[in-house]
Amino acid sequence: MERARFGEVVDAASRERIRRRVVSETVLAVAGSTVACYLTYLALGLKLSATGTGGLVMMIAPIATPLAVAPFAALPFARASERVTRLLEEVEETKHRLTREIAERAAVQERLEELVRRDPLTGLLNRRGFFELTADRAGRDLVLLVLDVDDFKLVNDSWGHAAGDTVLRAIAAHLGRASARADVARIGGDEYAVVADVAIASELDGLERGLTGLPVELPDGTTTTVSCSTGRAPLPATRSVDAALAEADARMYGAKRRRAGSSAPPVGTGRLRR
Repeated sequence: MERARFGEVVDAASRERIRRRVVSETVLAVAGSTVACYLTYLALGLKLSATGTGGLVMMIAPIATPLAVAPFAALPFARASERVTRLLEEVEETKHRLTREIAERAAVQERLEELVRRDPLTGLLNRRGFFELTADRAGRDLVLLVLDVDDFKLVNDSWGHAAGDTVLRAIAAHLGRASARADVARIGGDEYAVVADVAIASELDGLERGLTGLPVELPDGTTTTVSCSTGRAPLPATRSVDAALAEADARMYGAKRRRAGSSAPPVGTGRLRR
């Protein structure tokens, strides 16, 4: 491949650069030779004569010799110089291309890593993203809220999984709107987690209230309401995420049992309306 590059036909621009280089080097050679010879004549005390063969040779030789030889001597060097210039340009172009490719690959890698941390259905952090987030909380004291959709199985059984996906996206959208200053993740099938600084923990009250009787329009035009059971746990900097999650889960399932024992009808019965 490299041999082919060296032997390739030089384009018009390259030929013009070579021509200019040969001409300039020839002119310099003629001028330099002429000056050097005449100075040598002077140093040796030789006299230039306009008559006679010897005098004519002495006058013409300093000019004619480099004029006849320099172009042929300069041409290979000019061509070699042009090839080197072109190769350097190719190297520079290759360097820029590789730099762009590295940047593009880094962006793709970053995107892939982000996709690994995201739930494709809701766009929220997934379980892996949630644990990475809480592990890197930099000594902050947080509060953890977990929630689970009540009677979610009835939604899938009654209207199909497309309706279930719609419910999950609707809850994710509500959590995103109601907790703009908190981080939200879908950590299970119909289970979500919200992590907020202790300073804004009171904002989670309104979020929880909105999760009771949340209206959702299903793909077939049916409108239903869904509710979620919730549980909170403190997550100070000194506490493990697993411990806080276990406590919040226990409180959430306790709330779910209390809700099941109340008179509140499940999804698909009294709360369904068309």
